[in-house]
Amino acid sequence: MADIISSFPDEILCHILSFLPTKQVVATSVLSKRWNLLWRSIPFFDFHYDGNLFDYDKDKEAYSDFLRSVDSFLLWRDRYQPLHRFRLRSDSTYGRTVSIQTWITAAVSGSSRVQHLDLYLDWGFVLPSVVFTCKTLVVLKLTFIQVENTFSVDLPLLKILHLNRICSSEGLDLSQFLSGCPNLEDLEVKNLISKPKGKFPRLPKLVRANIHEDLLPLEVVKDVEILFLDSKYQQILDFDFLNLVQLELILELSKDWLGVLEVLEHCPKLQTLVICIYKSSFDTALAGHEEVVWPYPQSVPACISSHLKTCSLKYYSGSVDEIQFASYIMENAKYLRTMKICIDSESDYTFGEKLHMKRELSSCMKSSDTCSLTFEYSP
Repeated sequence: MADIISSFPDEILCHILSFLPTKQVVATSVLSKRWNLLWRSIPFFDFHYDGNLFDYDKDKEAYSDFLRSVDSFLLWRDRYQPLHRFRLRSDSTYGRTVSIQTWITAAVSGSSRVQHLDLYLDWGFVLPSVVFTCKTLVVLKLTFIQVENTFSVDLPLLKILHLNRICSSEGLDLSQFLSGCPNLEDLEVKNLISKPKGKFPRLPKLVRANIHEDLLPLEVVKDVEILFLDSKYQQILDFDFLNLVQLELILELSKDWLGVLEVLEHCPKLQTLVICIYKSSFDTALAGHEEVVWPYPQSVPACISSHLKTCSLKYYSGSVDEIQFASYIMENAKYLRTMKICIDSESDYTFGEKLHMKRELSSCMKSSDTCSLTFEYSP
């Protein structure tokens, strides 16, 4: 059989290889002479190290091998070729961060022209501040990383910024950070130790935001089209999300469904609503007791009556308050197409209990003739 793939131009082959980890890409050099040196021209770096939690000595030795393999790749790759994407994930560093800092500094400096930087390391690693002045960066994703207390931010081309579990000894100044990213379209901030809020900039191009905890004023993200929000937000809304069409909320503890409706009052054009219902150990201890039935207001949020097309309830347990909210949506959403009920895949509900959940909701009145009620498992 003819080797059709090997006849493709280098650009196409490199694009195909871009979907593989770099270690597997280098392994293709043994396929034939056609592939022998191709890996040296790939414009990406993607290494992942999984630590061995059960054997410290083996893990330390394996990590040393990992460092050597990365050094070897960088030594032998064609340095005249740009490095557009740099992705590094490691659960261990053993305090040996000099090599990693050197790799990252080289990627964001000189002629590399890196556009996509994705790092998942550990809090023992301090990120070189030169990253925050890399003018070619379009995507920056940082997880489990420590940053210096003082650094300037100048990322004029950055469109996607994801920060998760970033810390510094004095706290991250998020307002100052965002001031250096004027063209952001996608913002995600979770689990940050931040300083008291300063004056936040407007982000006029922001389309998507994923905000956990009370990390920044919601006015900053009021123009987005897609918003992910957790229940820890305690800010009073005195404005509307005029562009919002998709909203995902995390609901915890008291399952404040009236609070959900208050938020929906400020989302007049919402079409897709997703609610993740996370139950605490206290909720579990009360299983079998009668839940509170909320006295819903007579007025229905405009988005429910005029725009809502999809509603999903994740980790649904069939409690009284959940049934009440689901039936409220179906009774008032005139244009609803899908009501999706997602049961926790790790739950121990019997077949009879699941069947009872379906029958309860199936018997609810629907104001939309096209509404489809579906049941599935939450991942």
